[in-house]
Amino acid sequence: MTRRRPARRAFVGAVVAAASWLLSGGAVAAPPTFRIEVHALETLTPTLPQLLRGETASAPTATIAGELRLPYSTAVKVPAVLLLHGDAGALASQAGWMEELNAAGIAVLTLDSFSGRGGIATSSSLGSMPFRIGGAARVVDAERALALLARHPRIDPARIAVMGFSSGGRTVLAAAQTRFASALGTPGLRFAAYIALYPDCNVQLIDDTRTEPGPLRVFIGAADVLTDAGACRRYVERLRGDGADAAITVYADAHHAFDAVGNPDLTRIPGVESAARCNMTETSPGVIVNVDTGRELDDADRCVTKGLVAGYNAAASGAVHVAVKALLIERFGLKP
Repeated sequence: MTRRRPARRAFVGAVVAAASWLLSGGAVAAPPTFRIEVHALETLTPTLPQLLRGETASAPTATIAGELRLPYSTAVKVPAVLLLHGDAGALASQAGWMEELNAAGIAVLTLDSFSGRGGIATSSSLGSMPFRIGGAARVVDAERALALLARHPRIDPARIAVMGFSSGGRTVLAAAQTRFASALGTPGLRFAAYIALYPDCNVQLIDDTRTEPGPLRVFIGAADVLTDAGACRRYVERLRGDGADAAITVYADAHHAFDAVGNPDLTRIPGVESAARCNMTETSPGVIVNVDTGRELDDADRCVTKGLVAGYNAAASGAVHVAVKALLIERFGLKP
């Protein structure tokens, strides 16, 4: 045994030296992701009326999960971004975001709000994959995920942003509203920035212009038929009118999911219904009506259209990656 100890010490020393060499860039360029962790998250599944009335405590419980990717970084604590998927779940486009953000020194938690609630993909068809749990539950998920990230020993709790796609983008808009952040969040803990890609902005909620301090940025395509750029423009104008740090970028000729590099050809599904052209408002806590009819939205309302068009737009995708990365680098105090 005594003769083996020097060899053992030499082996451990070699491993440590090799790891230090790799981390210092002595070898070929390291991949952007250093470590991958999967975290369980206890959350709630309230209905929209429960959320709007502040009655989430009585909602059913659920356990979902998130994948955390930590970047190669010598910093004791790193910033993070929470990614919120759309109705089709976390798709290939989010993998690109993960790698790019990790390469910039930013941790990424990709939250899966569907699988733990029974929303498992059964095919590769976008038309068959959507699983809707309602945006109310996802607002709770976002706040619970923020608290989870803030507790992580490698994450700086003051530098956590949230970024969402489609219905996840709508969740970002809600998470920015003080009404929900105060009711569901952890005291003293807020997102550092709010980034929404092609969200639906056509539901005007009570006090929806009273928002948290972090900057809010909306990115949407002018040709989007599932969410409406005009509605998002109007919402951002109302936010700015009340003093919020909000801005919108609209990309010409871009459709829904314009950053979906895995979908280079536009997907067209004629039968999918959309309420993007409907204008809705919350008349009292928990009651949302179609402005045109004064009643709850109905599939037969004239504003409801049919037809899904979604897919990659190289110009818009490249531009949004540049814009988001620049915002986060500035907000997190990172080197470009």
